[in-house]
Amino acid sequence: MDESIIYMNGGFPMLSIKSVLYDDRIEKWQIEPKQVHHHILIYVTSGTVIYRLLDQVIELRQGEALFIPSGTSRSCHNDKEPHQKYSAHFTSSGHADTLLEGFREHGFFTCKIHNGNYFKQRFSMLLLQWFNRTPGNELICEGVLSEMLGWMIQDSHKQRSSAIKHDLMARLQNYIVHNHCKAIRLSDLADYIERSPNHVTKLFKETLGQTPIDYIHQVKISVACELLKNSRMTIAEISDHLGYCEQSHFHRVFKKVTGLAPLAVQKGQPITLVPLPKLSRSSQA
Repeated sequence: MDESIIYMNGGFPMLSIKSVLYDDRIEKWQIEPKQVHHHILIYVTSGTVIYRLLDQVIELRQGEALFIPSGTSRSCHNDKEPHQKYSAHFTSSGHADTLLEGFREHGFFTCKIHNGNYFKQRFSMLLLQWFNRTPGNELICEGVLSEMLGWMIQDSHKQRSSAIKHDLMARLQNYIVHNHCKAIRLSDLADYIERSPNHVTKLFKETLGQTPIDYIHQVKISVACELLKNSRMTIAEISDHLGYCEQSHFHRVFKKVTGLAPLAVQKGQPITLVPLPKLSRSSQA
């Protein structure tokens, strides 16, 4: 089959498709170590594939995509069970090379595809059109491959953004836990990560589903419960120890978080604290 080429601005080639393949549960499937001559875009739709790239072992699972740059040495094989996957082999030049540069930054790139069903549908269309010799199939192949790479580029940016967000939240949580005896203000958190107070509030709501002030109180009241049950400190001393300026404020916050008065807990009334929220899965993706 003739190579499918994307042309842009002055006729310079961007992408040149060499082949499109579909592996359907091939028993004992494996490829010995070999340098690839083209870029490879892989999408697993069932099972797990084990790749070895740059002395790293990559387990590519259902719904995950992998970009292997040309010139990379790779070997691969089935996991315990056979798998199903699509792959497109192609070269790039011109503006396409610039767009794909981020994928080559660490030697290869893998990500969980956000809209897996649609991505699978597009790869299926690419495969169908690759073997379809009717007029116009080359243009369709060009467009579909470009679209899929575009979705991967967008997903990669989302992953980087999520990683930054996760790191900032981990720093904020660590700061709060280690400074729970202080009167922590929203501005303190903002200064600590060099962001605006509005940014900090948005970060907490997106990742933990609550405001930073609510999280601070939850940490402080968790500590207060331990002190009420396991120390000889008075309620006033605990309130002061945790940075509450007024004991009445401490009482209101304690009742709001636990549903009980501090004195009731101190006298031994059972209490079940709501666990501190963890970062949501979507924010870590």
